Amino acid sequence: MLLFKFLTVPLFILLITLAGKKWGSEIAGTLGGFPVVAGPIIFFLTLEQGIGFGINSSISAIYGSIGLLVFGLAYGWSCQLFNPFICIVISLFSWFVTAYSIALLPTNMYWAISITLFFLILIPKFLPKIEEQVRPIQNLKDLPIRVVVGALLTFSITTLAQELGDMWSGILSVFPIISLVLAVFTHLTLGKKHVVQIFRGMSKGLYSFIAYFIIYALMIRTYSIWVTVSVAILGSLVSQLLIQKMQSKK
Repeated sequence: MLLFKFLTVPLFILLITLAGKKWGSEIAGTLGGFPVVAGPIIFFLTLEQGIGFGINSSISAIYGSIGLLVFGLAYGWSCQLFNPFICIVISLFSWFVTAYSIALLPTNMYWAISITLFFLILIPKFLPKIEEQVRPIQNLKDLPIRVVVGALLTFSITTLAQELGDMWSGILSVFPIISLVLAVFTHLTLGKKHVVQIFRGMSKGLYSFIAYFIIYALMIRTYSIWVTVSVAILGSLVSQLLIQKMQSKK
């Protein structure tokens, strides 16, 4: 478990950074929206705390994606005016206010899906309007720093989550670790327009995030955790392909 905490997110930060170098900031953001942090965390929480805990954490993780959207909206606008440090303060404050509000909502699958999809459709419309940026030529000298920061944040959040119950465990599993690392380093190296592209892409990736946890919560009582995770991963990939196809027709 300890090795998992230190290696999983840094590995995905590495892969997402390389994808951004090859295909651009929006693709990096889309990949960042996948359940690459929350999925493994809730997998281990289910094994350690039981199926009921895993289901409730999955539902709160669906709610938690609203926090990611608010974080992206706050950082996307604040980076137009401020340096990364101030942007971090503003966006994390926005996330904590949202997380506290989410924790007051009922742990109910239908509520979670309805409310989250409403915000997933609405919030990206309020991101700053920018011209699409060409794929940047990135300097990857800061990649080791990104990886280390990601590992330390993951260890801190996952350790804390297990002490706070199923609702907060699910919410904290969606703490914007990858979003924070990607946003700050993109802001520093590529500029504010690429930051907005990241969060625009991430809002697309969150459809696969929600699909994963819907499938996980519905299947885990009946099927083994390995079958559940496998089907949830497949479902999240299929949902992402469908979303990309629908948006390409617009």
